[in-house]
Amino acid sequence: MRLLLAACCWLLLLPCPAWAGLPHVMVVNSYHAEHPWVRAHNAALLEKLAGKARVTCLDLDTKRIPRSQFREAAERAWRAVLADRPDVVVLTDDNAVRLLGRRVMDGGIPLVFLGVNDNPRKYLGGMDAATGVLERPLFKRSLLYLQDILGPTLKRCLILFDRGETSLVIRETTFKNQTSLRLGKTDVDILFLDTVAQWREAILSARDKNYDIIFAGLYHSFSDEAGNHIPSDDILAWSSANSPVPLFGYWDFAVGKGRAVGGLVNSGRPQGEAAAELVLRILAGERPGSLYPVIPKDGQFVFSRYELQRWGILVPLDIIKADEPVLFVD
Repeated sequence: MRLLLAACCWLLLLPCPAWAGLPHVMVVNSYHAEHPWVRAHNAALLEKLAGKARVTCLDLDTKRIPRSQFREAAERAWRAVLADRPDVVVLTDDNAVRLLGRRVMDGGIPLVFLGVNDNPRKYLGGMDAATGVLERPLFKRSLLYLQDILGPTLKRCLILFDRGETSLVIRETTFKNQTSLRLGKTDVDILFLDTVAQWREAILSARDKNYDIIFAGLYHSFSDEAGNHIPSDDILAWSSANSPVPLFGYWDFAVGKGRAVGGLVNSGRPQGEAAAELVLRILAGERPGSLYPVIPKDGQFVFSRYELQRWGILVPLDIIKADEPVLFVD
């Protein structure tokens, strides 16, 4: 007994963990921890909440698992939420909000979302216990700027997507289910593809079909014939190496040597920073329903020096506003 009491006293003298007594914030990601978008917004959340909340993260992995397993992944996450009863739940991107958002709200837990492309009310109904950060990819603005950069040579553009959940949301909300449109002086075709073979064929035949550039939209949900997920970096690298015309992107992680040339791109970091600010306001006592969803400052010009030189493209800096600086990467 004396030994037991001594051990208990020794434990009491140990320093408390740094997070002891802090509120708990649980982040449930639609995708996986290695996805560059997830890495960016998770890093921002962790930095902003450091010393103010204990943060744990779960991944639904819906870019890599088949759609038939989404519900099972959501059930596992929901059991974790019920077991831990966090003070705030952060759901990142449309899939997590669609699969878990209403249950989190009905469970009496404040909800903050980020990276949502669709109208969040479509998933949540009322917003009395929720707020968050909307994502608005810069599909049209980016192409309009490229018209200024490339000039009259840019007559036809091809935009490629997989058929993942996010792609289908973008097809409906951004393109209104159109597959062809005219934007400024450029004719645009948009393809939503089922297989990586279709993706590769679309790229290889682009010049023969008189396209001047390609935008690689989303390509993260492809699987091979055996059902194994194909790493998105492999698809992007192949696309860059084999495209007969310049390849551009919409997200910062797609830009670089052996990747996309660049463009006006979105980043996950502002999403995480804005979501963290909302979390802190809720932890300070504000009601989620009283906080309007926000759209962070969207878009930065990012270009790869290597890919610009490879394709002989010059970026005239005078066309870009002073408050929209250009970032050049290798």
